[in-house]
Amino acid sequence: MKQYAIISDIHGNSRALTAVLSDIKSRGIDTIINLGDFFFGALEPEATAEILRKHPMICITGNTDIDILNNAEKEGMARVQADLTGQSLEWLRSLPKTTSVDDVLFVCHGTPESDNEYLLEKVTEHGVFVYNDEELVAKLAGIKERVILCGHSHVNRVIYLSNGKMIVNPGSVGLPAYLGNAQYRFAMESMTPHAKYAIITVDGDDIAVNQVNCPYDWNAASEAARKNGNENAAKFLLYGRMPKALRVN
Repeated sequence: MKQYAIISDIHGNSRALTAVLSDIKSRGIDTIINLGDFFFGALEPEATAEILRKHPMICITGNTDIDILNNAEKEGMARVQADLTGQSLEWLRSLPKTTSVDDVLFVCHGTPESDNEYLLEKVTEHGVFVYNDEELVAKLAGIKERVILCGHSHVNRVIYLSNGKMIVNPGSVGLPAYLGNAQYRFAMESMTPHAKYAIITVDGDDIAVNQVNCPYDWNAASEAARKNGNENAAKFLLYGRMPKALRVN
């Protein structure tokens, strides 16, 4: 039997990361897989990097990690880049975009082809919906592993496909909701403020998934985001959903 802890989308929330790593340690799980989006956000990028350096894990990059390296124009980017050390930036540059673990888990941030697209969710003018089975089977036709890990949407989900494969999104460690702007304005909401991760247990042909919601001091995280000038992030951290004034659906 082998157990894996799956984390994703920390977004600089060192308090949430500390809580999740403590919970993982208490369960005796040695292998941690991190799906990226480590630092960008309204909180503590370099403090998060320092924690990650002390905890060996399998890591890939996410879309905002690439944004940091490419100097993308995003609100709050200058603060994040100024806080990160050269060591942290070099570490980001060293990471792959996808990987495979033990020939069982395929690891990506968004989709196998893009860290900036959602694997499970379809964004429409009427809201956000999960792709149907046939669409997901087709999207993953080239993947041989039995379990596909993805993040990016920050919403924890487990999807079992008709071909026997499974898709797991562990949710976000550090940002339980956000407002997206693409072709349509949309909300991604996990509906709780908890720090989220997943545990995958592989025992022969049997695969079990446990989605974990960790309590931590989200009031302190929310206040830190507010002090850094991001009122929206402060509310997302506090509630895990959109405040009424920001509702889009």
